[in-house]
Amino acid sequence: MPALSPALRNISLTLGAVAATFALSSCGIAQSIIQEAAGGADGGSGGTTGTDSDSGAGSVGSNENNVMELTVGDCFNESEMNSALMGSEVQGVPVVDCSEPHDSEFFYSEILPEGDFPGTESVNASAEEACYGQPFMDFVGVDYAVSEIYASYLTPIEAGWEAGDREILCYVMLPDETTTGTLEGAGR
Repeated sequence: MPALSPALRNISLTLGAVAATFALSSCGIAQSIIQEAAGGADGGSGGTTGTDSDSGAGSVGSNENNVMELTVGDCFNESEMNSALMGSEVQGVPVVDCSEPHDSEFFYSEILPEGDFPGTESVNASAEEACYGQPFMDFVGVDYAVSEIYASYLTPIEAGWEAGDREILCYVMLPDETTTGTLEGAGR
């Protein structure tokens, strides 16, 4: 695998994360509006929406309305997530059982404090600290700067923030390969 400098790798990942973040937050807003109209919204509790637990949202193999139900430990394929989030009609992120081949896994979640939207730069700085910092080291077992494993994140945008989304959701990914199981403790 060709090695990219950490700075170049971070720039390319940040651009992808910004696009995915915009799509995820926009979808969350639409989902909140639909649920409020149906009388099922939870009032904005830090990035999750009030869906019926029997609906299958967020369950393995389900990709129906799960974008705000993603959680640490969910496995997926990044290209499928990007396609789902960039499509004209977002159905959700297709999660897979971690025992099946996948290239990405959500590994850390951080809820930002209440208050006014701090701005995109501030939110992204918090995400970079969380996703490339100590939580990455704790999860993978090596420092991000020397790891073969990439990291990225989903963050709230201003419209999502106003709807109650405060969650930074970090994920690790393997470039050009798949794995089964978790990447926790991979040490590479």
